[in-house]
Amino acid sequence: MKNWLVNRKFTSGSGLAVIAVLLVASVALSNVLLRGVRLDLTENSVYTLSTGTQSILSKIDEPIDVYFFFSKSGLQGIPQLASYGAHVRETLEEMAGAAGGKLRLHVIDPEAFSDDEDRAAKFGVQPVPISNGGENIYFGMAATNAVGKTEAIAFFQPERESTLEYDVTKAIYELSRAKKPVLGVLSSLEMQGGFDAQRMAPKPGWVVYDQLRQMFELRNLEKEVKEIARDIDLLLLVHPVALSPATSYAIDQYVMNGGKVLAFIDPYAESAAAGPNGMPNQGAQTQSNPTELLKSWGLSMRADSVLGDSTYALQVGVGAMGPPVYHYAMLGIPSEGMHKTDVATRNLKRINVAFVGILDTLKDSGMEVTPLLTSSKQAAPLPGFRVQMGGNPAQLQQGFVPTNEQYTFAARSHGTAKSAFASGPPAGVAVSGKHLAQSATPVDVVVVADTDMLTDRFWVRVQDFFGQRLMSPWASNGDFIINVADNLAGSSDLIGIRGRAAFTRPFDKLDQLKRNADKSFRTKEQELQTRLRETESKLAAMERSKGDGNASLLSAEQQREIQNFRNEKLKIRKELRDVRHQLDRDIERLGSILKFINIILVPALLVVGVIVWLRMQRRKEVSVGGAA
Repeated sequence: MKNWLVNRKFTSGSGLAVIAVLLVASVALSNVLLRGVRLDLTENSVYTLSTGTQSILSKIDEPIDVYFFFSKSGLQGIPQLASYGAHVRETLEEMAGAAGGKLRLHVIDPEAFSDDEDRAAKFGVQPVPISNGGENIYFGMAATNAVGKTEAIAFFQPERESTLEYDVTKAIYELSRAKKPVLGVLSSLEMQGGFDAQRMAPKPGWVVYDQLRQMFELRNLEKEVKEIARDIDLLLLVHPVALSPATSYAIDQYVMNGGKVLAFIDPYAESAAAGPNGMPNQGAQTQSNPTELLKSWGLSMRADSVLGDSTYALQVGVGAMGPPVYHYAMLGIPSEGMHKTDVATRNLKRINVAFVGILDTLKDSGMEVTPLLTSSKQAAPLPGFRVQMGGNPAQLQQGFVPTNEQYTFAARSHGTAKSAFASGPPAGVAVSGKHLAQSATPVDVVVVADTDMLTDRFWVRVQDFFGQRLMSPWASNGDFIINVADNLAGSSDLIGIRGRAAFTRPFDKLDQLKRNADKSFRTKEQELQTRLRETESKLAAMERSKGDGNASLLSAEQQREIQNFRNEKLKIRKELRDVRHQLDRDIERLGSILKFINIILVPALLVVGVIVWLRMQRRKEVSVGGAA
């Protein structure tokens, strides 16, 4: 009975106050005693650093200072950025804790006209105006190492939240290495430029080659190279035609020893087929397909086949007066045809390709193959002989039957690979080192079955401005190539950090409602446009049939036709409004349900649960007291 009376005191008002004080004290004490202890209960572990990041942080030799510029007060009115800013700060704090003191984090809220604002400008952190009064906000990062080298993220874009860990880790990795990575280039195409014999003038190099030169130390390799130096961080193969056994073996052993490869092969390289005057070069080697090397990497390219796609086909001009025609072998790949989370393709808009090959994954190769670029389902293989330079693209549409299958033409291959020369070096090839029949570490290779995408005409406009080359990209080809090369040339740890799950959770149901309504809206809109064209065509025909004498007068038939169209137009507009109104009603209804669940139902269930638990405890105490 005495125990029951004591417990009654703790359930009274003063007892609950004591419990509240003890709860606050326990939370404060846990913040001190359990500092650094973390438990990530999110669905996709968005607060847990990947193994690759932890490995890179553990290898930092000299301390790195990280400055996180975040205008806290200015971003309070932008909930999405404020929430994302908290996530960025927590990620940086997690990385600083994992670096063991080698990563020093400074969180700065720059005030206008302050030294902190000047520091942000010096580091390249971008101010963003949020009002007409000139008020700026900062939401970026800069990192510096002991020798003064700086890496900056000018502004943390919410669209790149899934690559947040990769972007920050890459900046830290760049500061922890001493020099530019070395890119070995083995190409049968004149990427670096040359001499134009017709104009008797130098021929400029491809824009993508110039971009690579800014990021890497480029080393051009001879076509018959017999050994690839181990200090080459990445090997770039572009249209490797008729490789000798010695060169193939050199590439194979480079990969077996941990070297990384970015290979552009092609079933029909239009840039190789074009002669100096733009006419077809009959003797050109237009196909590159290093079969044995691809097999070692778990891939194969279909021989004598080119990918055709009616959905992604680009429009091209045919002759001076002819209308544009959809070219089923020249494709503009939208974001739907790109890997959603891979750092090489994420957030790219469109990649233009031409006469691409089809890559197949070999079973039982032991390699993990990830498609990077794929066709739509309205695609099918085209026989190689139907593709010719200067041919009529309309002919490719004849007899074209989609297979309802998506085809891969760019893929990433990772895993422990077996040598293409399992029995040893080819006959007559001298070997300076030990032959490896299997890769010493997991290999990383990216294969793209197209070389024309590298040429300027498919993605960038180049103009000469008083001796300076001005470049205006209109497709994402260059971004894709730079992303892949930069990713592969980094450490294996960096390659392993793929796009993480999004921090903000989308309202999938709402998005689906919007997509359905938008689809219905577009269908009605197209129907209206079709009826409009049909009516205009009928009116034009009636005008021609009337003759010139009374062309300005409208017949009764024409007046009825116009009135019918006006009535139909009003009817369809009403249907369009109904679609939008229904969408708004569905969204409002779902929003009300979510608010009810979050604001009323869940708290009510918690309160009811606590009350039931207290009553059950009280009954147990009463029964125990009565028994005593």
